[in-house]
Amino acid sequence: MAESPYIVEVTKENFEAVILHGSMQTPILVDFWADWCQPCQTLMPILAKLADEYQGAFILAKVDTEAEQEIAAQLGIRSLPTVKLIHQGAVLDEFTGALPESDVRAFLDKHLQAAPSAPGEPEQTSPIDLANQLHATGDTEQAMAVLREAQAQDPANGDVAIALGKMCVATGQYDDARQCLSILSEEDAKKTEAGMLRGMLTLSDADDATTDEASLASQLQQDGNNSEAAYKLGIKQALRGDTDTAITTLLGLMQRDREFGDDGARKTLLSIFEMLGDDPSVGAYRRKMFAYLH
Repeated sequence: MAESPYIVEVTKENFEAVILHGSMQTPILVDFWADWCQPCQTLMPILAKLADEYQGAFILAKVDTEAEQEIAAQLGIRSLPTVKLIHQGAVLDEFTGALPESDVRAFLDKHLQAAPSAPGEPEQTSPIDLANQLHATGDTEQAMAVLREAQAQDPANGDVAIALGKMCVATGQYDDARQCLSILSEEDAKKTEAGMLRGMLTLSDADDATTDEASLASQLQQDGNNSEAAYKLGIKQALRGDTDTAITTLLGLMQRDREFGDDGARKTLLSIFEMLGDDPSVGAYRRKMFAYLH
């Protein structure tokens, strides 16, 4: 099971790479388990089977709660097994207990696009899927090599260019990411994924590299009306993948100080919404922003 390219063991050391960064590219199904938990042992082979069957539509991330108590506490795990589906840094859905395979499949199909509804012949993994799997398991260097090779073989493939651009943003190679955007056709530039890449780059451009998130959070805690700290903090939270917290921070700033940074909070929220693409939470946040504006 551990040898599957679609399954990864999560530890404190790779948590950020797998869960936070990895979920920006591919949905991550996080299984919280323990050796003493009999329902966990029942559920495990079902999840592993579906991870292989779905051929990269999601990555199964396994968290041994006995060995990784800090992670379990951080994510509020109170019963086992607990399974959370995380995408774009946010929890889309979750369930507890050892569900039968049909129920787990229904859970996945509700959220995953192009997921098979029944077993069949596995399709060949595309370069983009392979790169996302490598990135989700922390091998970003190899992931980018796969995408660059695919781009060399098919320079006009906009999907490859977008995937490579998003990977470049994740590794701080912003000029390369902009180059990926610049070569897109007019049709490809209109795709949701291209908009997500533009949103990432807009946030990256606005990020203040001279300060860190902890310092900004401390400043805001000391002075809740510190608009500059709130603005910079919201950007860093979004870039880290904690978009729910970032949106809350920026909505608060917009409500308190609409004029700060030439309406900076609202503009940054729009970039985050673009970065989130078709995430179902965007509609609710847009309505909340509209209510604040009016």
